[in-house]
Amino acid sequence: MIQTPWPGLRLYARDCGLVDPYDARNAELFRGEEAFESDVEGWRRWSKPSPEPHLDAEFEPILLGSIRHQAPQINAMARALAAKIGAANPDKAPVLVAILRAGAPICALLAPLLAAHYGAEIPACAFSLFYGLGWDEVALERIVADFPDREPVFVDGWTSGGGVATQIQLSFEAWKARGKPDFTAGKTPQFAVLCDPRGVATHSAIRADFWVPSAAFTAPETLGFSRGFAFEDGGLFGVYRFPPEQRKPRWTQAWLDVLDAENAPLPPGDVPATQSAPAGFRVHVNEVTRALINRDPREIWLRDDEKTASQTLAPLLYLANQRGVLVEFGRAELVNWSALAVARMK
Repeated sequence: MIQTPWPGLRLYARDCGLVDPYDARNAELFRGEEAFESDVEGWRRWSKPSPEPHLDAEFEPILLGSIRHQAPQINAMARALAAKIGAANPDKAPVLVAILRAGAPICALLAPLLAAHYGAEIPACAFSLFYGLGWDEVALERIVADFPDREPVFVDGWTSGGGVATQIQLSFEAWKARGKPDFTAGKTPQFAVLCDPRGVATHSAIRADFWVPSAAFTAPETLGFSRGFAFEDGGLFGVYRFPPEQRKPRWTQAWLDVLDAENAPLPPGDVPATQSAPAGFRVHVNEVTRALINRDPREIWLRDDEKTASQTLAPLLYLANQRGVLVEFGRAELVNWSALAVARMK
């Protein structure tokens, strides 16, 4: 079992060896924008993990400050989400299944809250899922076998384009068509996120686009292993282990300390989008942050003015500056798209 910095998290993936993601000699092991060409489909698109940005020492205090700033509302959101999961599963505690990578920090908050609710340990597992490929079926088979009396609740950080929800449903339909056990008791898979601006999750704390600082987490520092990658044989998805000395325990602990933050009301909900963003945009603030980490955006648009954004979205602005990506502030059209941020992709 590959060990992770998150308490009790069980990773279901193939160990493909130790790799330093910041060593230029290993660059060919990680994908670039060529993986997203229109003629690259299926497992080939996901045959390499995403790259990792080498962040300097200045990023850490910015990220930790953002976690502290958001902690009261993230705490409120985690507790609201745990309450909804508990209410939907009154008779039997579930098993949490984090969708890598954004689901892992959310599971780390939900597991202790649900353990208090049920008076029993809540196992937290993690596996990979990709757009156009679906979930790691071998990994899920093992999770279901390891926890036969618990219904999986799939956990991610947020929704944006709705791709994860779609892939969960498509994968489940294929799962049942192959005669595998229906772990939902005749329903549909449960999918939980902190914020659901797309409105496609089973359980969510809020519907609004809301900045979640874990969107700025990088894998060497907070997971210890790469994003998953697929193989032609359809077997268990793989990961590379990253050197333990690259981990940042302060990042992980700051996130876990969110549950000790002062009480706060839930952030306000947002009105549904009245318009769709044009083609070529990645929509919603957390997806924009991920694009700055593992994609190559052309420019970023923010709804807020520069002064407000510098207070609330400092890690995103830092990443954009480091990557040399243009940021435009006060873009009023984002109100109609129900988004705090969008990224124009190359």
